[in-house]
Amino acid sequence: MSLKLQEGEQILFEGKPEKNIFVMWIFTKIIPMCIAACFYTFFTFMFLFVFFVVAPSCKKNMPFPYHLWSIVLILAPVWFIFFLSYYRNLKKTFHYYVTDQRCVFEGGIIVRRIRSVPYHKITDVEINQNIIERSLGICSLKIFTPGTGSVGMPGFEKAEIIFYGLKDADTPSRIIQEIIKKYRATGE
Repeated sequence: MSLKLQEGEQILFEGKPEKNIFVMWIFTKIIPMCIAACFYTFFTFMFLFVFFVVAPSCKKNMPFPYHLWSIVLILAPVWFIFFLSYYRNLKKTFHYYVTDQRCVFEGGIIVRRIRSVPYHKITDVEINQNIIERSLGICSLKIFTPGTGSVGMPGFEKAEIIFYGLKDADTPSRIIQEIIKKYRATGE
């Protein structure tokens, strides 16, 4: 899918996440998801073992099935490789556009999203950079609307659109701020 422009619309900024975003995702998404998957895998096999082996034979003093840990040790690299390849391919689908009429995010593998916000709905634009992003030289640009800026705890507000992994978020932020000022001054 590619961005379909409206009549008279021009693209002012087009971007994709930098390669460094993948390093950040390893620490913030891939490793935690791998740990959670291993945890749930272990307890699923434990439940199946108890339900299908221990319960039918009614052995009360059955030793703990330590061999189930080997399943987790075997599956941990499998989960890691799965999440690694998923996020590597997910990064390739992310596209960011700032046009003269709206801001657009498109991307996704399992659920493909195209999210568009016209300028008259934008209330705030924020450049965000956590410690990992700072060390990698990237940042995120968050675009808020009236319904999203108030959702969540302070500092954890949910943005309508997020441009992840930008090397230079100042350029799209400046373009958006100038168009918002113009729109508010003229109403067009």
